Amino acid sequence: MKQKTVYLLYGLALMILGLIGFYLTHSKTALYSSLPAAVIIIALSFFTGNTAVLLITRVVNLALIGAFAWRANIAISAISNGGEYALTKGILIPLMALVSVGALAISLLAPKYPEDLSS
Repeated sequence: MKQKTVYLLYGLALMILGLIGFYLTHSKTALYSSLPAAVIIIALSFFTGNTAVLLITRVVNLALIGAFAWRANIAISAISNGGEYALTKGILIPLMALVSVGALAISLLAPKYPEDLSS
């Protein structure tokens, strides 16, 4: 799979998860956190043919893994302390973290030049 496709799908997944989170919780923080990240990833995805941009995209991806893991920890802690209100966040944010890990793994494992493998 091409790097552009990986990161375009990753950005779209973040956008969809953020919109689902907003729809279910009516919390604007779901939009404030996921939509800018999704827009940045989607914008960068169009330029991943450049090695420097691909590196920047992977660094942003890694930063998002950290942010989503941190926020997932907070949401799961709130659930374990009896906060049923955080259940949706406790599901969606870890899912965003897993999608982020998957996108980075696919990006790192993808062949650098897939067209060279066809011959």
